[in-house]
Amino acid sequence: MNRDSLAPRRYGWLAIALLAFTLLVPDCYGQKKGEPVMAANAKAMALVGKPAPEFSVADGNGQSFNLADDRGKVVVLAFWATWCPPCRAEMPTFAKLQKEMASQGVAVVAIANDDPAKALEFLAGKKLDVWSLTDEGRRVSTLYGANALPKTFVVDRNGIVVKAILGKVSEAELRAVIKAAQE
Repeated sequence: MNRDSLAPRRYGWLAIALLAFTLLVPDCYGQKKGEPVMAANAKAMALVGKPAPEFSVADGNGQSFNLADDRGKVVVLAFWATWCPPCRAEMPTFAKLQKEMASQGVAVVAIANDDPAKALEFLAGKKLDVWSLTDEGRRVSTLYGANALPKTFVVDRNGIVVKAILGKVSEAELRAVIKAAQE
């Protein structure tokens, strides 16, 4: 057997090892140790069609947000962090939609898995007007299976999760989901 005939076998095992590592080891976007990415994603997707888990969290300025207080509104929950490149890329979309749709009964709430000061500094530096809460201890993120970022949830006026979006969301997709949740 020559060296060249072993190459496909070696690369096949390498691909399998890389896939296992990706699925089972905490990722660089805040995945909790011991909770594989697939398990967190499955937890997030399992919320669709069910009541959104209730929570209360403070923002970096000490104001409190309680999900139950926004019943009657469509609520967009955007889990993010300053060290997550796709999360940072999404924030202008969330700020734009918050400004445009607040009068239509839509609340956009960013939930930072980050240091409160860093989150506020990032938003201020980019001149993004979006309300960002801080999930210290990642209690809310764990409820939503949002330990790998970014993740976005759209909750309808009755408090039901109508969509869980894993990874970066486009403005067009988010607008379509919000529109459907308003009906």
